[in-house]
Amino acid sequence: MMTRRQKKQYLELEERLEKKFKNVRENELILTKDDFKDGKLRSSSFTKLKDECWYIPYEDDVEIKLPKRFEAGFRDSLEFFSTREISKVKKDRNEDRVQAVILFLTGIAILAVAFVAYLAWDVMIVTELFTIISWVFIWAAVTKWFIDRRELRDQRFTLLQMLSARIISVEDEENCC
Repeated sequence: MMTRRQKKQYLELEERLEKKFKNVRENELILTKDDFKDGKLRSSSFTKLKDECWYIPYEDDVEIKLPKRFEAGFRDSLEFFSTREISKVKKDRNEDRVQAVILFLTGIAILAVAFVAYLAWDVMIVTELFTIISWVFIWAAVTKWFIDRRELRDQRFTLLQMLSARIISVEDEENCC
């Protein structure tokens, strides 16, 4: 359990952080010279951008600040990484759709076996066991279809939001990044 001293310490830390980052805009993503290699965006920096963009609401326009000397190839790098990522997300959504249908049909088939077992043996425990197993498969299908696919859709829209970001190049790298 947390002591009063710890709670006070954590609340003070939270207050300090809020003051420190009070003027940081939530829709602004900042890249530094370390985010580039040979003038191109690093894949790790793309991942960082994508992760930071995840916390920006869709209704907000994203702004990406970067040093002016990297502006030329930035949009192409961003589009290259994003296209690959969107393609993977679409593939994963299609796979989830197929898996959901397979899981659902398996659940229905097991439910049919439960019904046949009930008619043939009239043993309640076997029927209930097959019923429970069938519902596990059906629930997994529902989860794949409605929850997992929605998360992938959100990832796709986050990528598209990032692609539509306003690029702001800054001459003075020291003040920018």
